[in-house]
Formats: sequence, C-alpha cells, structure tokens
Amino acid sequence: MNDKLIKIGITQGDINGVGYELILKTLEDVRILEFCIPVIYGSSKILAYHRKALDFSPININIVGNVRDIHVNRINLVNSVSDELMVELSRQTKEGAEAAETALRKAIADLKGGSIHALLTAPAIDDPETVIQSEVGEGKQTLKMLIYDNLRIALATGKIPLADVPASLSVNSLTEKIKLLHNTLIHDFIVTSPRIAVLSLNPGTEHKEQWGKEEQDVIAPALTAASEAGICCFGPYAADKLFASDDYRKFDAIMAMYYDQALIPFRSITSGEGVYYTAGLPVIATAPDQGVAYELAGKNLCPENSFRNALYLAADLTHNRMVDKEIYANPLRKQYFERGSDNEKLDLTKDEI
Repeated sequence: MNDKLIKIGITQGDINGVGYELILKTLEDVRILEFCIPVIYGSSKILAYHRKALDFSPININIVGNVRDIHVNRINLVNSVSDELMVELSRQTKEGAEAAETALRKAIADLKGGSIHALLTAPAIDDPETVIQSEVGEGKQTLKMLIYDNLRIALATGKIPLADVPASLSVNSLTEKIKLLHNTLIHDFIVTSPRIAVLSLNPGTEHKEQWGKEEQDVIAPALTAASEAGICCFGPYAADKLFASDDYRKFDAIMAMYYDQALIPFRSITSGEGVYYTAGLPVIATAPDQGVAYELAGKNLCPENSFRNALYLAADLTHNRMVDKEIYANPLRKQYFERGSDNEKLDLTKDEI
C-alpha cells in the first residue's frame, strides 16, 4: 500500500438521511483516489439500497471486515453495522441513530490505533463531536471552527441558549480560546503570524453603557491578556460592521461569541459549502455544514459541495500536521549573544545552561 496517501475514514451518518447520498456523490470523482484512500464505515447492503433509491450507476467498492484489508486506488468500505438494519428513508428512528454511533465508534477506534489518518463524519441526528471528544479529547479544551477557504470563524461558546452565553464567557476562558485558535492557525493551517479579530457580544460597541458590560469586563481584558502572550489580536468588533465592510478578509481568523453570530454570516458568505472542524484534538475530525435533511433523503436533491470540501480539508490538515511535525522534530538549540563590548559575538560552542 502507498504509505504517502492519506487514509480518511468516512462514517455513514444516519442511514435514513442524506449521508450515503453525500458519500456517493463525493466519491464518484475518481480524482479523489489520487490524494487519499477513502474508507467508509457503514454497511455494503445499506449503501447498495441508497444507490438504487437514488438511481446511481453501480460503483466498484472494496468491501472488507477490517481496515487492515483496504486497498489503494479503491473506495473501501468496512462493514461496521448489521446488514439486517431496515432503512426507513426520511424517518428519524432509534435504530438509525444507534447505527450512526456504532459506525462512528468503529472509525474512532481505527483512528486512535493509527489505521486511518483523519475522520470525516456524515450527518447524524446526534452530534458526532460529543463522541469524538469523549473518546480522543483527553480532557483538553477544544474549539469548534467554521472553515471555507481562508475564512475561519471560531466559536467562544457552544450551541447553547442565547440567554446562557454571557454567563459562559469569562476572561480566562476567552483568553484560552484565543490562545488555542492562535496555536491552531500556526500548527494546523501553517499561518506563520496569525491575525485574529474578536467580535463583541453586544451589537453597539460605540455605546458600551447602553448595550452591556461584557466588552469592558470580559472581552477587552481577554484581548489584553492574549496580546501580552504575544498573540496578534484585535477588537472587539461589532459583527455586522466587520462582515458588511469585508474587513473580515484582513484577518486569518475571527473569534465569535456565540453560535448564530458565527453561523449567519458564515452561511451567507459560503452558500452552504463550508466545513466544521474541531480544533484542539490530537486527531483530525471534520464534518460538512449539512444536517441529516430527512426531507431530502432518497430524492437526489442534496448538494455534496460541503461534504467534498470537508474531505479536502481533512486531507489538507493531515498533510499540514505531518509537515509541522517535521519542522519541529529537531529544533536548533537556543543561541545567545555575549554582550559586554561594542562587538557582539555569537558563541556556538557553549552548551545551554
């Protein structure tokens, strides 16, 4: 097997939704096999059911029971769930949710074992990110990001009620999120000197006393702390002004305070072609900006652009981490100058103390 090709695990998602449609449409482009080895975690019979329902042409798939038996230049499928499962298109069922999680956990096990390099999750009714974090997160802080080309938006808080957002923000937590975003830009996206924009929580930053105190009490101190740590960050910016003026293009990433503050402009700009990425994990995990879409299941109406972009991003980030690992593998020891006269001499003979 060609060890240079990146092996990407692709979970089936909810068997009653659009997961298999997205997978089939994406993998019908044979050029994908030039840069990765796709490994679907699901069921060969369920895939065949969806292919017939969608009236797609037959495809050549290498069906295996273990990831060790996958082949290069082939679409591979690891049978991970029972072939006796009943597909009920457009319906949310307990069996569909359980099958999605079973395939996901099988893929995560192979990811942890190093048999695959990255993970792409098809839409499921239960957020796969929860399972991924519990299995491989190691208790570390993570950061959900929205990616489309050079547009990168990170979320300071999760998908929680808007009323709970202010209480979820603190100087320490926001500072750590900014630091994690900065680290991710350097090591995952190979941005050498990241510039980060931080959004305000309240809509009118020019009238602080009218709208709220979070900018003064939380966001500004976090920006100061991050700046003192050597991070190039700016703000807080009102979201409407930043995105409406195209000033967001001047930054390598944007830190949003809550879910809709990020999702509304992101989806308006990307037209549904963006990707989710969970930063801070020891593994690469991406997902399309696409829900289960039961109403579209089996109708061949669901565009695969976001799913394809998620596959590309998984491959790119895996490659970037490999390059980054090589860069930092054998760092030069720290050098120093002897001072004391007008002539400064660099002493390369002495060991570090």
